[in-house]
Amino acid sequence: MTIHAEQVFSDGLFNADPHPGNVLLLKDTSRLVGLTDFGQVKELSIDFRIQLAKLMVALARRDQEEVIRLDKEMGSRTRHSKPDVRYKVLSFWLDRDTDDVTGGRSFHDFLAWAEAEDPLRDMPQELHLVMRCSCMIRNLALTFGIRLSTAEYWRPVAQALLQKHGVAY
Repeated sequence: MTIHAEQVFSDGLFNADPHPGNVLLLKDTSRLVGLTDFGQVKELSIDFRIQLAKLMVALARRDQEEVIRLDKEMGSRTRHSKPDVRYKVLSFWLDRDTDDVTGGRSFHDFLAWAEAEDPLRDMPQELHLVMRCSCMIRNLALTFGIRLSTAEYWRPVAQALLQKHGVAY
């Protein structure tokens, strides 16, 4: 989890396809991994990374009002502007898929519910692959029975970026 946070926030260049075939455990040490197949890579501007860092910290705090404010500030728009639905969608893609978010729905049923409740109209293009990366990492962990919060894992790296750039948050 942390290596992807470093790629997103520190490097601004990340692999959006972190499936098991692209992550190798190196035999010479238990502390190193090898990352391969950077065919699906995204470069993020520093301005976007700062906005995303604030969003991830707000998600880690589970601050719905701030998450919605930041999402709108980043340019996202939905048809009906239902903050409760948008918060759950952002939580699902960028943080967690717990029952408080999904209502116990399956992946497919949750996305169908969200689209029926408040269809997405616009979202920053940069956010798509970050969402994909977050969701793929969590789904890999679920394969092993581990439920993760991306926002909790990524928060320290996001906060370090904000601090480095003098952003009080």
